[in-house]
Amino acid sequence: MSTLDVPLTLLDPEGGWINAPVHVHDLHGRPVLLHFWNERDVGSRARLPQFKALIEEFQPRGLQVISVHVPLPGEALERAMDTNRLETLTKRLGFHHPVATDDGSMALAYGVDGSPSYLVYDARLVMRLRVTGEESVEAVLRPLLEQLTHAESLSQDAHAP
Repeated sequence: MSTLDVPLTLLDPEGGWINAPVHVHDLHGRPVLLHFWNERDVGSRARLPQFKALIEEFQPRGLQVISVHVPLPGEALERAMDTNRLETLTKRLGFHHPVATDDGSMALAYGVDGSPSYLVYDARLVMRLRVTGEESVEAVLRPLLEQLTHAESLSQDAHAP
């Protein structure tokens, strides 16, 4: 884990979006999980079941999820950014959330130097956690997601008529 000083501001992937584009101004008010990954990365593949289980649990509770497909070192950029291939892949994986196709610039801007990486932002879009290649992703992410989505549900309840 490293510093938590990267604001959630840059969501303009060079390769575009799969499923739906995302604009930062639409994210305020709910916690956000940025998931940097590559399907050819052993760690990304190994943690995919945990990631999918977490998003299935926490998205209905207000968590906004954005995956960012990043090229691996030495990987041909054309392959890493092939949106037709990635669209087929994300459908096969059951990703219904937005997926950015990154040329590496988003990962660089967010200080991501490995995959998978998880950046968690609170409802004010302040980074609360950064985890890269962590073995126990669920043990690290779950407590914060519980806290943030609980706070979100309390906020929604307070605004209900």
